[in-house]
Amino acid sequence: MGDEQIVFNVVWTGEVFRYLRYFVLSQFDHCGARYRFIANGCPPDQLPLMEAFAERYSDRVLDVFAMEGEMVRHGWALDAVLEQRDDGPYFGLIDPDIIAKGPFVDDFLAMLDDDCWVVSSGRSVWSESDVIPEGHVGVNGEYFYNADGFVFGAPHFALYRRDRLDETMARWNIGFGEAGNGLSDAARQRLIESGLNYWMFDTGKVVNAFLQLDGGTLRHVEHDSLLHIGGISHLLAPETFVEAQDGSGTQPDWTQLDGMETRAAIARYTASVLGELVEGRPVPPLPAGVGPDVEAKLRMVRAELIGLLDRYGDEVGVGR
Repeated sequence: MGDEQIVFNVVWTGEVFRYLRYFVLSQFDHCGARYRFIANGCPPDQLPLMEAFAERYSDRVLDVFAMEGEMVRHGWALDAVLEQRDDGPYFGLIDPDIIAKGPFVDDFLAMLDDDCWVVSSGRSVWSESDVIPEGHVGVNGEYFYNADGFVFGAPHFALYRRDRLDETMARWNIGFGEAGNGLSDAARQRLIESGLNYWMFDTGKVVNAFLQLDGGTLRHVEHDSLLHIGGISHLLAPETFVEAQDGSGTQPDWTQLDGMETRAAIARYTASVLGELVEGRPVPPLPAGVGPDVEAKLRMVRAELIGLLDRYGDEVGVGR
């Protein structure tokens, strides 16, 4: 069996589906996997859009899984699916802002075996380092490695052996949404003994750590066929807002954190380009004063988004 046995779970938040569905079509083009759409804190008008998309691509979209109530942590949405759905020997997840440029699933699937229990990928365009900085108290989503080389992996793309995943989660009473404050004394002590005692963990990081502490291997591999823009969902549908330090009003909280300047600049410009393209309008010019490295990334992202809408705009409909 090939990649058709895989089901990728995609978490949608806010109103991002309208803008990011083109990315998913690129993924459809380069793999045979099926997809589950998880609506997490989406307004009521988004569900009919997802359901219509699922009906149109009924051979690819398995179901639309609607979370009740307000937006919850990304990991909690995945945990809800794990509890209520069984898709066979693998559990897969992929971010909706990843552009697929060629085949990718079979390469990752081939890595999973008796020793390797999880594979991950998806370093974002804006990422300047995927190693946890010295003295940092948490394992953010963009950090895939400890300073000593321990692999925490990525929450953006991952394939798990479902049997090993279930066993480790049950043994340590953990889930994808475990951020650290809900760990048992035994689990916390195990992390301390292993030199992994961080204060905060992003989606899946605790699970990935314990899969390895239980004897498995996690392989993180960046794949040439996956282009993860990153930050779009967090900008368009953030969990929390704060007052901006520059007096520009309320902004997504993460944009005000130290070290987030590049990520925020790329996310803002990407969102504006994507919004104009979806509405059938000209793309905005590059922002001034961003520096040559960021400008190069923005030019690349702009070209990729224009190509994406040129390729898939007619399938979904620009301006709808």
